[in-house]
Amino acid sequence: MKQNKSIGLLMLAAGVLTAASCSDFSDYNEEPVSSQPSAENTLWQNIKANAQLSQFASLVERTGFDSYLQEPRAYTVWAPANDQFDYAAYQQLDNTTLLNQFVKNHVADFNYVASGSLDGSDPVHMLSGKSFAFAGNGQYTFGKNTVSQANVASSNGILHVINGANRFYPNLYEFFGQSTDDGIDSLVNYVKRYEQTTLDLENSEKGPMVDGMQTYVDSVMVTTNSLFGRNGLNANVENEDSSYTFLMPTNEAYMEMYNRVKSCYNFIGTTLVQDIEKLDKANATSTSGDNTRNGFNKSVSVNAAYLQDSLTRRLIASHLVYSNTNAYNKFINERPAIRTIVEGQYRDSVFTTTRNLLSNPGEIFEDHQVGEPIEMSNGFGRIVDSLAFYPWEAYCPQIVATPSRNLGRSFTCVTRNVRVEWPEMAEQLRGPGYEEFNYTLIRPSGRNKPDFFIHLPNVQSTTYHIYVVVLPWEIGEKNADYGDTIPRTTPMNFDLSYCGTNGKLANYHFTTGASANPSSFSLTTAFLPDPLKVDTLDLGEFTFPVNYRGLGDGYCPSLYISSPVNVYTPAQVAQYSREFRIYAIILKPVELDEFEANNK
Repeated sequence: MKQNKSIGLLMLAAGVLTAASCSDFSDYNEEPVSSQPSAENTLWQNIKANAQLSQFASLVERTGFDSYLQEPRAYTVWAPANDQFDYAAYQQLDNTTLLNQFVKNHVADFNYVASGSLDGSDPVHMLSGKSFAFAGNGQYTFGKNTVSQANVASSNGILHVINGANRFYPNLYEFFGQSTDDGIDSLVNYVKRYEQTTLDLENSEKGPMVDGMQTYVDSVMVTTNSLFGRNGLNANVENEDSSYTFLMPTNEAYMEMYNRVKSCYNFIGTTLVQDIEKLDKANATSTSGDNTRNGFNKSVSVNAAYLQDSLTRRLIASHLVYSNTNAYNKFINERPAIRTIVEGQYRDSVFTTTRNLLSNPGEIFEDHQVGEPIEMSNGFGRIVDSLAFYPWEAYCPQIVATPSRNLGRSFTCVTRNVRVEWPEMAEQLRGPGYEEFNYTLIRPSGRNKPDFFIHLPNVQSTTYHIYVVVLPWEIGEKNADYGDTIPRTTPMNFDLSYCGTNGKLANYHFTTGASANPSSFSLTTAFLPDPLKVDTLDLGEFTFPVNYRGLGDGYCPSLYISSPVNVYTPAQVAQYSREFRIYAIILKPVELDEFEANNK
């Protein structure tokens, strides 16, 4: 049975060589015409006749490949001269390995003549599946070896003599099929989970039907791995024409990162969330500490342990592969090294194949590297003893919720999405180069107390520092008929609804008062933003006990925002506004908060 693996292990046996049927290559299969005496001989006869190729000939003969070099079809052989390669080491290989990693690594289909200028931009594909550049102009090289004798014409191809053997490098995927002596079993075992070998029905030769079942006289098996597909890591690591860098954590580094990521994916069997659409005004505005909204909820059930493990391992893997052809990544394997200072700054930012941007490549690729990079046929493997990703860039990102995207139900307000062209403020809110921004103006209808819900998507089981960005009063004045006529602050109360580890809903009241999580709201507990500037309210830190990321749309905590201003109290109406100009609610992981504080 033939093994024809498009991804996977080294070839298990020598397949029968077949001539290319494509007419584009018909001229390559023609027997070369030459006046050289050697042209009357086959490739094998010319190899045997050359005293400088006796070591190469003995290895070829041992594998039985000499018979193919006597057949009437075109090959090109780059044969290493005696004592120019480690003959003794190759003698120690078993016949299958010797054939696939040495003999076939020096033989290619068709005729390749050393003539004129060859720039090597179109590498020669060898029978081993590897490719080498054939380059030069008068003097030639093949791979990393010089050609000492070129163009020995033969009746069935061309022979070149080279000063050294072409080293066989596995591609990045084949590397995982070899021994795990490098201590990366955790990664290898995870990669192999997604490997599947199936029968290639189109290319397999059918045999007779036996008991109603189709048999095959020549079975072609194809091995694929879904982990590296478009819906996975998006990395064609088995492709010899690709170029990647694969970060390979040691078992200790893998498990250390596994435990860090796992803590942020603390699923429970059934997660309860507030069903805002089922609330009405009476129970929506309740602020009592006994959580009277608990009857208006919905739930989602999952296999908590399986989902936690699956997402944790997939997230780790999604940060391990980097395309060397991506402009951001080209310096990874260059010299000078990653940490070379360019215009006063370290080189920074690399992109994974899953489009994650990481800003500390020096720490990731160099500070924890074990040994030298491992050269492969399509890139490099870098074994590291720690995965030095920043949590907020890799597995616990900052969350930004805005009324324009995440507004839940409002019972007492009217909303309007507003586009503002204001370069100075746009730059302050969005960064350099922006001249406009969008926000949602929220105003009470009639004499109601204003209130509304904001969904907080993709919250994880970690500690966040929560901020609320409030726009100044004059924003309203820049949009006709919207906004107070005088600058007044809008008192704001914030009530968080979340699920506890016991599977029950709970509420937390953020307050500026001395009492943490008071049982009810009032003006004394309200936050008072400055109406004359972009003001960032600091609600404080909160640790979410369970993870919501991965549960699906609609299953997330919610933040209930209200104002305690009583429209029937003239003094309050005169002093305070009832309009909300919230730009965003930011949930910043505490690690990011600390990092920014230390790097101001």
